[in-house]
Amino acid sequence: MAAATLPDRATLPDRATLPDRADLLDRSDRSDRSGWSGWSGRVPLAALAAALAAPTELEQATRVLAAAGHPPAGLTLGTGDRLLLGVHRALTGRDVTVAAACPACGALGEVELAADALPPPSPVAGPLRPPTYADLAGLPPGERGAAELVRRCSAGQGETDLGHAAPAEPTPPEPAPADLAAVDDSLCGPLVFACPECGEPVRCPVDAQTLALRGLLELLRRYDREVHLLASAYHWDLATIEALPDDRRGRLARHVEAER
Repeated sequence: MAAATLPDRATLPDRATLPDRADLLDRSDRSDRSGWSGWSGRVPLAALAAALAAPTELEQATRVLAAAGHPPAGLTLGTGDRLLLGVHRALTGRDVTVAAACPACGALGEVELAADALPPPSPVAGPLRPPTYADLAGLPPGERGAAELVRRCSAGQGETDLGHAAPAEPTPPEPAPADLAAVDDSLCGPLVFACPECGEPVRCPVDAQTLALRGLLELLRRYDREVHLLASAYHWDLATIEALPDDRRGRLARHVEAER
């Protein structure tokens, strides 16, 4: 695998401006958080299916985080992205992999996005703080949403730790939506790594949230097929099949498929 660099901050992705996010955090906070916090040998199919049934990607992400024991409201997007990569590894047994062809020689290179190998989000100093999942809830569409996000991310920036007004200083310019790019700590942006053949830099767009959720959806589809195969062949009930260890369920499903 090639070594790679992924900037801590990139332009805030479209996931922050969708209009259908009212009550998002209320719903995810009420979900079952037992989830897979004690996962050992079995993927929690019901919890995973419920989380990934949400209609938007952001809601899927917050439900996955909540089910995994990470209440999303106070998490920044960068922290959430790293946690999603960790959930992906815990449930699939592998890291998210990104592949791209070198523009110079055409060789295909692969990079693993390992949550524990990525640097933590860098501290931010300035008029805005990094957006959290709670900041994204209920945003109006378009420019109004961007302006509201700026307002939410600048709330309380002029107070001291004791809650008293800070000493008067020259008034800085009001933050604008364009300033969000400087504090966005999400793992969404250009990934740069060296070509394994010629060493030239290879750049490809990456969104860790999208990639982690895509991998979890593929996992769920595979398990759904395994459950269907075993139910058809052995006529076991759903609870019995889902209680099987993942490796045994997979082996039995492969036997059934081989005999078809």
